[in-house]
Amino acid sequence: MKRYSFFFLFFIVSVFCVHSQTLTLSGGIEYRVDTIANFQAGPGTQYVAIRLVDLNPPASGPTRNQNVFFLKADLRNEYLEVKQVLGRDSLYGTERTTVAARRRTTPEAFYFAGTNGDFFDTSAAFPAGFNGRPISGNIANSEIAQIPNTRGVFAVDETGHPDAGVMSYRGNLTFDGNTHSITSVNHTRGTDALVLFNQHQGRVTKTDAHGTEVLIELLPAYTWGVNRTLRARVCEIQTNRGNMWIPKGKAVLSGHGTSAAILNQLSVGDEVEINFELVMNGEALPWAQMTGGDPRPLMLRDGVPETDNVWNQLHPRTGIGFSVTRDTLIMVVVDGRSIISGGVTTLHLAEIMKSAGAWTAINLDGGGSSTMFVEPFGQTNIGSDGNERASGNHVFLVSTAPKDDNVSAIVSHTPVLELPVHGEFIPKFFGYNQYGVLLNIDLQGVVLSAPPSLGIIDGNRFTAGGSGESGIITATYNGAVTEIQVSIVPASNISLRLDSVIVDVVSHYRNDAQLNEENLPPHWEHGVAINFIHRAGQNLSNTLD
Repeated sequence: MKRYSFFFLFFIVSVFCVHSQTLTLSGGIEYRVDTIANFQAGPGTQYVAIRLVDLNPPASGPTRNQNVFFLKADLRNEYLEVKQVLGRDSLYGTERTTVAARRRTTPEAFYFAGTNGDFFDTSAAFPAGFNGRPISGNIANSEIAQIPNTRGVFAVDETGHPDAGVMSYRGNLTFDGNTHSITSVNHTRGTDALVLFNQHQGRVTKTDAHGTEVLIELLPAYTWGVNRTLRARVCEIQTNRGNMWIPKGKAVLSGHGTSAAILNQLSVGDEVEINFELVMNGEALPWAQMTGGDPRPLMLRDGVPETDNVWNQLHPRTGIGFSVTRDTLIMVVVDGRSIISGGVTTLHLAEIMKSAGAWTAINLDGGGSSTMFVEPFGQTNIGSDGNERASGNHVFLVSTAPKDDNVSAIVSHTPVLELPVHGEFIPKFFGYNQYGVLLNIDLQGVVLSAPPSLGIIDGNRFTAGGSGESGIITATYNGAVTEIQVSIVPASNISLRLDSVIVDVVSHYRNDAQLNEENLPPHWEHGVAINFIHRAGQNLSNTLD
């Protein structure tokens, strides 16, 4: 027996099991699917990253390989909420997804994962010096930021019920027995228009002096929302001034021309009724969160991908959808515009989402905006800008679980492993609290044990024995227990699986392995990079469970 030393490169993705299967998309593109990452990201939420490898690549042209990132969330989880967040909490202005999540996180609400949201205005045409206004309808915490238009939207009601489609709007102001149409909410006030401005507009209404503005506040028994009648009291009236201040929690009714004449009938102390009727797919639900997508029909509706009106260019893309039972939310980002990940059409994005269990889905903003965020990793995909782009709004998964810093469950980064005889392995572990909140991505102090027939434990290092028997490594931490399934395979079965990987952390360390000199594979030379992986064919939908 001769002792050999090898240097191994372990990439950040190599700590995860890699599962293999195939996926065929429209046009006959067949992919091998390698699951690079699969772990619980928060309460009721699984994060999965996959690599789609084109099995029949064209002789020329851009790559059809794809890097795809999923979040799959159980909406029945009592500690999980979906939140739409405007950049800087304003209709105007942009903000990076990671920054918005960390800014909004409090002890009561942990914004642990999410994606970018709607397409947004980049012209900065109004108001001067600002951009970032979402193009479609937008609701944040039951309060309208912008009324919907002909573009499709994704919305969640106050019970967590998701839906997607085109939403209609009608707003009414009633006082003295007369009802008047509220033309719009926020943004601009046109000729003869009656607009309600709220805190999503910013600190002031940004209107000119040609009109009347009325500051109102809801009566104590009411909170802002849609598809219900609201009662409010007039606090202040200004005429021919404009740019009225909008105190937090209050709103301003702003009228021009004929609508200004209507508001001039009010006096301080008067009570008015307001109703915003927003209907989608025949349902007038109490919508709590809403963001929008492109102007095409939904890319996936009732299990059927849209094939007549497809955005055929290959781009990075972000999608959001839900299962047929509406109790599972599925979010996805596909990288693009690179030699590693080419990007997809909306048809292929819809098919990828359907393979993961989506029944209905909408195409959100893509390109350099496409961002997948998971705390504490930050942005997990690689944006086509080269760094994270600030976007107009975002969709987050939020934990409302009580604060608990005690690790009560552990999970191995590599729950299933293949090793050669005398191969060595240093496992890493995630630590979770009782609510499924990820507390630690490299938990220290985990105690390992294994039967002698499987191998030897030395601190946090496992060395496979020479018997060739497979078995289980047991890991414990403060009463929490998990297992690692170990299969001992011939050295000749170990090979590189992925054609390329995304690397942001590389660690070099020396590892000693004992091999019979006569059985040493010829390609195992000093300095070679080895990546131990696991292969298992399974349905992608199951992988995401």
